[in-house]
Amino acid sequence: MDKRIRNIIISGLLLTMAATPLVVKAQNTATQEIGAGITVANKVVEVTSNDMTLSMDIILDGVRMKSSDRIILTPAVKGVSEERDMPQIVINGRRQYIEYERKGHKKYDLDATVVRRRNGTAQTVQYTAMLPYEAWMWNSDVVIGEDLCGCDCGTLSGSDIASIWRVRTARVAYIRPEARPKTYDLKGSAYIDFPVDKTTIYPDYRRNPEELQKIIGTIMEVKKDQNVTVNAVDICGYASPESPYEHNEYLAATRAQTLSNYVKQLVNLDNAQFTVSSVAENWEGLRKCVAESSLANKEAILALIDDETTYTPDAKEWKIKSTYPDDYAYMLKEFYPGLRRSDYTVNYTIRAFTLEEAKEMYKSDPRKLSLEELYMVAQTYETGSKEFMDVFITAVHNFPDDPTANLNAACTEIEHGNIEAAEKYLEKAGDTAEAWNAKGVVAVQKGDSETAVQMFRKAADAGLEIAKENMKVLETAF
Repeated sequence: MDKRIRNIIISGLLLTMAATPLVVKAQNTATQEIGAGITVANKVVEVTSNDMTLSMDIILDGVRMKSSDRIILTPAVKGVSEERDMPQIVINGRRQYIEYERKGHKKYDLDATVVRRRNGTAQTVQYTAMLPYEAWMWNSDVVIGEDLCGCDCGTLSGSDIASIWRVRTARVAYIRPEARPKTYDLKGSAYIDFPVDKTTIYPDYRRNPEELQKIIGTIMEVKKDQNVTVNAVDICGYASPESPYEHNEYLAATRAQTLSNYVKQLVNLDNAQFTVSSVAENWEGLRKCVAESSLANKEAILALIDDETTYTPDAKEWKIKSTYPDDYAYMLKEFYPGLRRSDYTVNYTIRAFTLEEAKEMYKSDPRKLSLEELYMVAQTYETGSKEFMDVFITAVHNFPDDPTANLNAACTEIEHGNIEAAEKYLEKAGDTAEAWNAKGVVAVQKGDSETAVQMFRKAADAGLEIAKENMKVLETAF
C-alpha cells in the first residue's frame, strides 16, 4: 500500500485572544486546488476569545477513485511551536466505503466526516469544525494533511503545492545588535595574611596558599584559552581601621603592590598591564558587617561610622573603641580580619568568531559569543523554530540587562504565544520603535485596542515600517 502526506497551507490568520469579546473573521471565496483533483472553496475562519471555527466547501468533482482507494484529509492549526488537528474528512472508493460501513471508524477519527466518492458526478462536502482557542494560535496557519492510499493505488493526480491565502498579521521587529569588542572583567577577592606590620608575602603563611591560588588560578584559567587575551590585572588592597590612618594607608598600598609583583612573576603576562590601588581603611566593609550583626549598640556604632564630619578616621575608631569596648572587642576579632582583603580584576578580550566558528561555539560555550554573534547564529535557523528561539533566550541569559537582548527575547516569546514571558522581557527592552511595536503586538494579543493603537502609532512615528503595517491590521481586527 502506497502512502504519502502533503501539508498544504491554505490560510494564515490573525488570531487574537481578547480580554473582552472579540471576533476576527477571515474569508476567501476563491477556489483552491489542493491535489488529487480536490479543490476547496468558501474558506472561512472565525476566531473569538474562546473558539476558532473553520468552515469550507470540499469539491470532489475532479476526483476519480478506484474502488479500493481512500483519501484522508486532516485539517490542522499549525503554529510556530504547536499544532492541533481538526476532525478528518475521509473520502472512500466503493469497496473502502463498504468496509467502513461494516467496521466503522477503526481506521480514522471517530469525529471524521466520511463520504463515498461517486466518480463522474458533482459532489461537494460542506465541512465545519471548531477548536478551543489557545494563546499560541494568535499567529498561525491552517493546513491540510493529505493521506492518499488504497489497496493497489499508485500516486494520485493533483498539484503538490497549493497557493497561499494569508491575512496580514501583526508582526514583531527584531533588532540586530551592534558589533562590539568582547571585553569583560572577572572580579574576585582574596584574603592574604601578612604578619603584623609586615608587607612581605609568605606563600605558606596561614591561609595564604588557598587565597593566593584564587588570584593565580583565575588568571591562568583565562590565560589558557586560546580565544582570550588578558589585557590588564588590577589589585586593590584594603586595610582595617585599628591603627593610625597614615600607617594603614602605607600598609594597604605597599601590600597591594607586593601582591601585584608576586602575581606578575607567576603568571607571565608580558603584554598585560598591572595596576595597583588601595583603600587605607575599609569603613564600608565594616559598616556592612555591623549592619548585619546583632551587636548590643549596633545603631549607635552605625551612626558613628556614618558621621563624615565630626570625627577624623582615627578619632572615630577611638570613639567606638572607648565608648563600646565589648562590642569593639567582638568587632576586632570577628570583623576586622575580613576587612583586610585584596580585590582583583582581570580584564580580558575574547576574539571575534566567524559565523561557522560561532555556530560551533554556541554548542560548546555560548558565553564566549557576543550579542551580534548570537544574532547571526539565530539567522541560520528557520525563523520561529525552536532552535531560533533558543538562541535568543540564551542571548538574554548571557546579557540579562541588555535592552536589545531583552527585546529580541520578547519578540520570539510573542511569536510562540508566551505573552507573560514576553512582557517580563519588555520591561527591560528600552525605549525604541521596535520595543513599542512589540508592546503593541502584546496589546493586540490581549484585546487591548487602545494600547495597541498607541504603541503602533508611536513606533510608526519613529519610522518603523512594520508598525505602520500593524496599524492597518487593527483597522480590520478591532
